[in-house]
Amino acid sequence: MVLALALERTMSKQRILSSYVCKIYLGHGINGIESASKFYFGKHPSQLNLAESAMLAGLIPAPEHRSPLRDRSSGKTYQARVLKRMVKFGFLDIKMALLTVRQPLYVRLRRPEHADELSDASSFSELGVGLKSKVNEEGTESTLKGTWDWERESKIREVCEEMERWAMKAELRSS
Repeated sequence: MVLALALERTMSKQRILSSYVCKIYLGHGINGIESASKFYFGKHPSQLNLAESAMLAGLIPAPEHRSPLRDRSSGKTYQARVLKRMVKFGFLDIKMALLTVRQPLYVRLRRPEHADELSDASSFSELGVGLKSKVNEEGTESTLKGTWDWERESKIREVCEEMERWAMKAELRSS
């Protein structure tokens, strides 16, 4: 606590947060939001949309466990948790949170040494998480195709449905 107070006296809160975000571990040997953004989505953090940003924020407490490369449904689960907190604290309205959680979340690996994870990319949902084809560097909407995994797809749909139920309850409480 003493260290935190001393740090706060020498640095602004914005600078402390910036330093933290530049160094935080976000899974798979990736440190910092810029590296994670490029690793998971193939773009600079300033180009991330709300869905992608929420997914990255959801990784922070347990990046290896929550990684969409380990289980694509967990990326959506923790994305939804972040969006709910943003609504709860007034940074986002419920409608935008629902629109965001319904968006597909495409993970795009940029480093060739992670080719093993690409072989696991087998099913995609219109509401879920997919891996953009590594061959397709132009950013068109082709994805790797494979067998459909109903269990994973069901989890992703459950996340979206649970978010909708939560939103309805929140709207009832506010009216």
